[in-house]
Amino acid sequence: MKPTPEKVEDVRWNLMFRDLKSVISVPSEDHPAARVWRRSDLVAVIAKVRDERLEQLKSTFPSANAVIERMLQIGWLQKLPVQNGVGERTLPEIYLLDMEATEEDLPEFWELLQGYQTTGVLCYFGALSFHELTTQVPAFFHIATLLSPTPRTSVIAANPGGDVGEKPGRIRDPLGTLIFRYQGRPCYATRRDSSLVPGIQLREYGPRTQLRITTLEQTMLDTLWHPLRCGGESVVFEAWERGVGRWNPERMAKHLSTINRQDLDRRVGAIMTLIKCEIPSGTLKTLLEARQTELRKVPSTEPLPLLPGLPGSTLLSGWGILTP
Repeated sequence: MKPTPEKVEDVRWNLMFRDLKSVISVPSEDHPAARVWRRSDLVAVIAKVRDERLEQLKSTFPSANAVIERMLQIGWLQKLPVQNGVGERTLPEIYLLDMEATEEDLPEFWELLQGYQTTGVLCYFGALSFHELTTQVPAFFHIATLLSPTPRTSVIAANPGGDVGEKPGRIRDPLGTLIFRYQGRPCYATRRDSSLVPGIQLREYGPRTQLRITTLEQTMLDTLWHPLRCGGESVVFEAWERGVGRWNPERMAKHLSTINRQDLDRRVGAIMTLIKCEIPSGTLKTLLEARQTELRKVPSTEPLPLLPGLPGSTLLSGWGILTP
């Protein structure tokens, strides 16, 4: 008995959804947050699955957009409620891919941003909260795109740890590029010099989500690059006071050695002095003591503020750092 057109169509849908589920329901290197998808990423994956099954699905199979609409109808997808500010860019369409999720079971900011920007690295205030380095509720979140190292004589020298690729003199939001707002809080994208962010790890966050995020030690260092993006002066000091009880000093030393910036080493030594934390013996102590020796040989070295962008008034002479 020849199958009816409706039966043939059902077989095609089932084949598509079976193959699609095997691709989009588990985290991968290309898409670590399997529960959160941008529409553009879903369209690309559906098109790829369709092309691989072209003989079985036939060229008359619905478009990727039609497949997404079908997924919304059956509850496999839920559109996430992101908003933007007045006059901001067109909002991206972002979906929660989880048939078992309720309307209240929304993804956390980390998962949302990782699904939105699959190759990005979570950092700054949101990373501080993830690592429990602050008791403050983040007022905003960041995800960074890492770019090839920039020469030290570039804008990074004047604005360490800041966005790269910006045109000189351009007025910009000091927090980055606002992507959207989620649950009332802004989410920003930023671009960072990869040579300044050696500390990146992949963390499991539930069975279907992995987060690409700065390590605890890198997150602590980031507070000395961009204190405003980390929540301000009080959050910076809280992060270091909490962090030195949980960090790996050897990993911190490895990060500092890879970055190889005198200004950052001096700031690390200064903040540890201010929070009255003795530098533990080992590679970290050797590295920081070497920086102090260099400073003694050049007593005319210009003092630096402990926190870029925030004024300092008291000179911590051992490190050549102006403290708040």
